[in-house]
Amino acid sequence: MNFDENVTCDWKDNEWLDFKELEEQIVQIVDNGNLEEMLRIQLSEVEMLQSMFPNPGEFCVYDYSVIADINEFVDGKCSLYPPRLDFTINLVIDKAKLEVCINLPHDYPASEPDIYVRSDKLDRNQQHILNSDLANYISTLERGEICTCSAISWLQENASRYHSESAKPDAVVKNSDENDKVFTRHWIYSHHIYSKIKRREILDLAKEFSITGFCLPGRPGIICAEGLASDCNEWWQKVKCMNWKKIMCKKKEVINLNLSCVDSHRKFSAFQEISFECGKSKSRDCHMDMGELYHYLAEHNCSYVFKDYFGVDGKYSSNPQH
Repeated sequence: MNFDENVTCDWKDNEWLDFKELEEQIVQIVDNGNLEEMLRIQLSEVEMLQSMFPNPGEFCVYDYSVIADINEFVDGKCSLYPPRLDFTINLVIDKAKLEVCINLPHDYPASEPDIYVRSDKLDRNQQHILNSDLANYISTLERGEICTCSAISWLQENASRYHSESAKPDAVVKNSDENDKVFTRHWIYSHHIYSKIKRREILDLAKEFSITGFCLPGRPGIICAEGLASDCNEWWQKVKCMNWKKIMCKKKEVINLNLSCVDSHRKFSAFQEISFECGKSKSRDCHMDMGELYHYLAEHNCSYVFKDYFGVDGKYSSNPQH
C-alpha cells in the first residue's frame, strides 16, 4: 500500500451535510427499485468521497472507465449493464495504514456493499476479527442507507483497538490429531464474487493453509477448497466471515486418510482463480457459462458436483475452451 502517511481523515461540516442530504434522497428511490437512480446515487457518493479524501493516494478507483460506462447507462446511451464500481479508500489511523476496498452492487444502496479491510499492521487473526465486526456493523444499518460513509466512520472510531488488542482465537472447534487424519473437500456457493480484495484474500488464505482447488468469480461464485480438515476448516471460517450477500458450503466430502498421503486425494494440484468467456457483453456482472464450468469439473473428475450446485445434470458446452 503506497500512500502518504501524513494524510488526514477529518471531514468538514458541509461534507457531512452533503452526506445527510444524499441519504435523505435515497429512501423513495430504493423503495421503487429504480436501478438507474441507484446508479446515479453511487456516482454522487463517489464524487462526495473524492472531495472527502482529496490527497494523493487516499481515494483510488480501480478503473475510471467504469464511471464513464455508468454515466452512459444512466443517460440512456447504452443498454448494457455497466461493470460494478470498485474503489479503495486508504486511511491512516494512529500511524497504521488501512486499505479499505469497496465494491458496489448495481442495486446499492438497496443492498449492502462489499467492504473488506487489509492492513500490514494486523496479523491474520486480527484482520479476520476486524472484518467480521465491520460486517456485523454494516448488517445493522437500515436498508437503503449509504453504507460507505458509515463504515469509514466506524473504522475511524474502532480500528485502532484491533492493533493493540491481543487477537482472540477463532471459534473453530478443532482437534488437531483427528483433523490431521482427515481429508476434506468443500464445495462453496456464493451469490456473487466480484470484489478484487476478496478474491486476492481467498487466494492468499489458500496458499497460507495449503489449500488446493479453484475460485470462479462472477454470479454465482463457485469455490472448491480441498486439503487437511484442520486447514480447510480454518480457511473456511475466515472466508465465510467476510461480508457476503450469501455464501454457503453446498457439499463437503470427507475422506479418512489412514496411511495414505494427503496429496493422493487432491483433484487439483494448486489453488487458482479461473474464468470463462461470457459473450460479447463488456459487463463483469454476466452469468457464468454453465457448459464451460461442467467441462472444467469433468476434466478434474468431479463433474458429479454440478447437480449438487444447480439441481440438474450438467452437459458439455458446444464450444469448450478447456
